[in-house]
Amino acid sequence: MKISIPSPIPRNIENLEEHKWKVALTLLLLFIFSAVVNIPFSNEIRRIQSQSGPIDPKLTEPIFDTILNVTVTSAIFGIVFIFLGLILSGKSYLGAPGVTSMFNSSKLNLYLNKRITFTSIIIAIIAALVLLGLLEIQKEFYPITSKHERPSKLFYILGSFVAAVSEEILFRLGIMSAIVAVIRYLRESQVPTNGTYWFAIIVSSLLFGLIHIPMTNNFAELTVLTVSITMIGNLITGTVFGYIFWKWGLLNAMIAHFVFDIVFHVIGTPFG
Repeated sequence: MKISIPSPIPRNIENLEEHKWKVALTLLLLFIFSAVVNIPFSNEIRRIQSQSGPIDPKLTEPIFDTILNVTVTSAIFGIVFIFLGLILSGKSYLGAPGVTSMFNSSKLNLYLNKRITFTSIIIAIIAALVLLGLLEIQKEFYPITSKHERPSKLFYILGSFVAAVSEEILFRLGIMSAIVAVIRYLRESQVPTNGTYWFAIIVSSLLFGLIHIPMTNNFAELTVLTVSITMIGNLITGTVFGYIFWKWGLLNAMIAHFVFDIVFHVIGTPFG
């Protein structure tokens, strides 16, 4: 039985340019919504940490103030990274064509169909299972002795949605697109090469790993071992999501990221 990978999705630069403001607003609203949805997860981490220390002032903050602060902060970050990715879409040949198709005559199933989405999901599941397997091997030889309490699985379902939306917008649409555009400008090339895309995927994945180190500190003491695991694990997953974003677009990268986190954090228990 021959297994074939779906072809890359079409990217119409004119459509991306024509509808970038509508796409930007749509993604910005989604980004802000995901940040607000993350409030219970963030507060649960603060509650757990407060059990062994002083109460975090944010836990006693009025909910309206919390929502307002999160909305404003996420709007600022969202505007920067979303507009960066969309403005540079003509240079990076990336953008958000699936979202763009909602505002023109393009068919959404060109970007979000059973074959492409199913392949993205399968790749995400395989990546999650491989990493969970490697963590089990690591536990046998180099166990992590200082671990902290983790939020319940229900909170991780919320966290999975939040990460899928926010991190794909930040690291793939924003940072990865910027790296591709800068390299293309420096090399004065007509179109980005495969090497340019792979370089952008790796660099954005390393940054993806760095941003997860403070998150790891919520669940385990930061040591050479836990930092290495965090960096290597997120380099692998960032590469997977970056490849899906490059070939099949932002929506499929978000779906793959969500499925990965569900398998990895909800079904599995890393650092458990």
